[in-house]
Amino acid sequence: MKLWKALWSKTSIYPIGVLLVGAFSFGIIFWGGFNTAMEVTNSLEFCTSCHEMEDNVYQEYKKTVHYSNPSGVRAICSDCHVPKDWFHKTVRKIKASKEVYHKVIGTIDTKEKFESHRLEMAQRVWAEMEANDSRECRNCHSWDAMDFDKQHEKAAKQMKKGMAENQTCISCHKGIAHKLPDMSQGYKRLFEDLVIQAKTDADKSDHLVTLQTKSFYLNEDSAQKQGKTGGKLLAATDVEVLDRNGDLVKIALKGWQQDQVDRVIYALRGQRIFSATLGKQSIDKIKRIKTETDEDTELVWHQVSLEAWVTRDDLLADKKQLWSYADEMYSASCATCHSRPDPGHNLANQWIGILKAMKRFISLDKEQYRFLQKYLQFHAKDTGGAAHHG
Repeated sequence: MKLWKALWSKTSIYPIGVLLVGAFSFGIIFWGGFNTAMEVTNSLEFCTSCHEMEDNVYQEYKKTVHYSNPSGVRAICSDCHVPKDWFHKTVRKIKASKEVYHKVIGTIDTKEKFESHRLEMAQRVWAEMEANDSRECRNCHSWDAMDFDKQHEKAAKQMKKGMAENQTCISCHKGIAHKLPDMSQGYKRLFEDLVIQAKTDADKSDHLVTLQTKSFYLNEDSAQKQGKTGGKLLAATDVEVLDRNGDLVKIALKGWQQDQVDRVIYALRGQRIFSATLGKQSIDKIKRIKTETDEDTELVWHQVSLEAWVTRDDLLADKKQLWSYADEMYSASCATCHSRPDPGHNLANQWIGILKAMKRFISLDKEQYRFLQKYLQFHAKDTGGAAHHG
């Protein structure tokens, strides 16, 4: 009773009890208002209230199964992009302040600007979903609730495989609610940057790597006139610099030739990883270093070297940058319909057949295709992987 009287004592201007009740009431009002604001910003109407969303992703979303389907269950923007639990939801709302900033400065205020940033925005969302194991997808979808017998046979097979391998939803379901971006934008932009960089890299190191297929010449005069070539160096081929003269570089190429197969130089013994193709006139210029027999295949291999001249373009000093470009190409080409396989799960020569089987599903020209194959072969189980060839 004494405590109660003290709380309501009139010895101060405002009794303590009144202050407590007021503070409690204010807290309820503030928290209610805060949560109401949070929920308003989660509504479909709010998410599509700006023309950037209304004119682009919202129109795409309305054509998908998440908007209209036989069961009548609709997943709105916040279901896929805002976490349910309070902590992660609040973090997401704080991050959204950056989106408000870009709205103000007009980063994507035209369709052209939006499309130019589509890949970048999509990759950022995909990375977040990969990191949180597609948390928002799993609010509605779970392995336990799936009836595989009611799924299409092919879909059920893929879903069972994904469950067994503990894959995450976004690995296979990119573009499920919005148009897929032009996946080639990323690696094409990287390639353009590397072409510019390669114009100055020839002087930076005595060990270089080719950015793309380029001709080589057997003597300096032919190289100067860019006359008859001695053959081709394929992309991602390592060379050693012997001399430089203006726009020309004298290089030494080392590799392996299979016995009686004189027109090709491979990067490694026993592996079909192409380094160079040779013209007839180049065969006599080949120097043999040593000969070995592969115990598994009983094939005879010769380690060889060849000296030649090349122009100084398309030569990089840092091979890691080349592999970064290749990795972006690999993700863009082979990680849209399924999670991308680890290159180290297969042997170098196996990748030739695997990639050939998938060729019709990827949009790469001949040069890009051969480059991607070489990247996978150099990162295969039996070639030392990225640690050896990085």
